[in-house]
Amino acid sequence: MEQQLSPTRPHPFFDKHTILGTVVIILWAYCIVMFTAAFPITIICMFLGLGDPTDYLFLGIIVTAPLTLLIHRLWFIPDFKGILFRGFLKTLRCCPVILLFWLALCLPDFLHGDFPQTFNLKVISLSLTAGFSEEVIFRGLPLSYLKRQLRSEKQVPLIVIITGAIFGLTHLTNVFVGASVSASLLQGVTTTCIGIFFGAVFMRGGNILVPMLLHTLHDALLLSFMEADEVSAVLEEEASLNDIPTVLICAALAAFGFFLIRRSKRREICDMWAETWSQTTENLPENPAEPETLQEV
Repeated sequence: MEQQLSPTRPHPFFDKHTILGTVVIILWAYCIVMFTAAFPITIICMFLGLGDPTDYLFLGIIVTAPLTLLIHRLWFIPDFKGILFRGFLKTLRCCPVILLFWLALCLPDFLHGDFPQTFNLKVISLSLTAGFSEEVIFRGLPLSYLKRQLRSEKQVPLIVIITGAIFGLTHLTNVFVGASVSASLLQGVTTTCIGIFFGAVFMRGGNILVPMLLHTLHDALLLSFMEADEVSAVLEEEASLNDIPTVLICAALAAFGFFLIRRSKRREICDMWAETWSQTTENLPENPAEPETLQEV
């Protein structure tokens, strides 16, 4: 007797076109998170005379980012269990190394007698805006979708690399707003490495809130070393050999990310994500567009 397995609700486009599906998810997530937040905040700031809307953008982002996660879950319901609250403590256990990363990154400043000096509304807004929006747009939605599509253990690091590379490539666009080419390339490399780490943390624990909070703290720490009038300045200076230690530190963080998703942990990772997507890794085919047939005796 043959039984046709249909454990997931079909989404024809997203089932069959993984690459295009990833692009579409990133684009619509960006539109919902950023535009839905920016428009009302801009109107409110103009009406109340509050000044620069970017100083208050975070107020919209902390609403639209979870909203986007909710829409993502509803789109794939009942198969998708969500990534905002599930596995918080498990994901958090992967993160103590970030403290060593921050210490190593800030050590040169400490040795030169430089300490955090700016913690104002601009720093808070930029940090929360980047932390919440970028983690949802470049990791939360595309990584979870790719794990739905690419289910084998050997594809775990590939998914992390893809999402980290996309995150890094988007920072190269800073060259179009006045940043130097070398500084943009440097930022592209470092953000790719950091993106790989955050992606590995998310992949290992399945909770996106932890990377969102870590990303926010990371940006707040770096911005706090700048002068108040430099916080939102464009990266105009050229990269130099003095930036090599920063690249090496970020590369070490990425290496630790790969350690988190090492071969011995990938069975556990795939089982966890199979539960998140209401799948069983034994009976689902590699290509979700092709249902598998079980033989029952």
